[in-house]
Amino acid sequence: MVEQFSVSKDLLAKAQQILTENSRADSYTVPSGRLYPYQWNWDSGFIALGWACFDYQRALREVESLFIGQWKNGMVPHIVFHEFEEHYAPGPLDWQVPDHVKDQQVCTSGITQPPIIGSVLYRIYTHKNRKTQAQNDDVQFMALYKKTKAYHDWFMSKRTIGPDHDLCLSLHPWESGMDNSPSWDDLLKNVPDEDMSGFRRKDVNDDNLAERPHDHDYRAYMSLVYHYRRVGYDQPDLMPQAHFRVYDLVLNSLLLRSARDMKKLSALLSSDLCAEDEAYWDAQIDKISSGLQKLWSESDGAFLNGDAKTKALLEPVTNASFLPLYAGAASKEQAQALAQKYKEWREVCGFSVATIDPLSDKFEATRYWRGPIWMNTNWLIAEGFKDYGYDDIAAEIRADSAELIERFGYCEYFTPDGVRGCGADQFSWSAALALYWLAE
Repeated sequence: MVEQFSVSKDLLAKAQQILTENSRADSYTVPSGRLYPYQWNWDSGFIALGWACFDYQRALREVESLFIGQWKNGMVPHIVFHEFEEHYAPGPLDWQVPDHVKDQQVCTSGITQPPIIGSVLYRIYTHKNRKTQAQNDDVQFMALYKKTKAYHDWFMSKRTIGPDHDLCLSLHPWESGMDNSPSWDDLLKNVPDEDMSGFRRKDVNDDNLAERPHDHDYRAYMSLVYHYRRVGYDQPDLMPQAHFRVYDLVLNSLLLRSARDMKKLSALLSSDLCAEDEAYWDAQIDKISSGLQKLWSESDGAFLNGDAKTKALLEPVTNASFLPLYAGAASKEQAQALAQKYKEWREVCGFSVATIDPLSDKFEATRYWRGPIWMNTNWLIAEGFKDYGYDDIAAEIRADSAELIERFGYCEYFTPDGVRGCGADQFSWSAALALYWLAE
């Protein structure tokens, strides 16, 4: 039995302070005051869970502010630029999203991110604080439910390919949330270069060069942005012309879990709504569950990301390989194989869960999504193992996460040997998940 380990009361108070300090206009939260000064899609989902622990209405405003950026076609962008900040690039002038695609006149990016928001809505609705802090909020939830369903509609209609329409495509590494994952290395080498003379990175300095993506990564990222901008972000011929098309485990696993949670939320909101939408959610659950099975690698004993162009599975095994557990898409035998994989990684690293296989020659302990431990993926993986009955693994991931925060505070990410906290400090989703997951 793993010893229970929780974040101290002083650090939980600090977590509330971080969310408050990173709050803007009392409606949205930036991930970090300087490095990430806007509202990010999946960040806001995790952050809303933290807000729900001490300010329930503020949690709802976090979600509502994200949907201010929703496009007319249902897509929720990965960044909403509520106000201009000079310290971040690419900004709204780099993206140049035309006004006619947006529902409200706020600047946004032109791509999306893993859709955690449906699951967050369900968790906020069922949170214990709703009974004491909420007043007649069903109207708010119904509106957010409809917006989230439109988001799902967009994924299934605009980002799937026939004849199966069972997996959604990511068209940019940023859409996976795991920007510089080694899964994308070979694909990014084949992205045609665009003119980068008008772009300058603002995320690097002499102190963090070993922790950030390389310049050649950013060249590919921005070349994709400029190409998609020229073609048109919402044009029907964008997907065939996309230079990066992958079946991403993070996006599809979170979309599947969101569909499951939205089905449960519909039943709580209205019996009529549940009856009306049950077949819709069941069809989506069946399709994506079937699709994720195509990403299982028997030889690796794990799920892998997939190249949509060649149908090849993309090495190496990453922490995203565990996320079909969170989605409820893995078989009992696959869960056993993933549990064994987890134990092997944990024995090598000392802490869980590294971003990629620690024995891979592409492992880098401090570089972003190529090795470090992240609180959001730790929580998702722990939830998945718990759902499959691996309570000891879930408890170990929780204990490791709490100890890392006790050692280094609310860093953006941590080395898997437990020696360093890396990236931005005072990081919002680390603080939020301490409140939601790591408190006693």
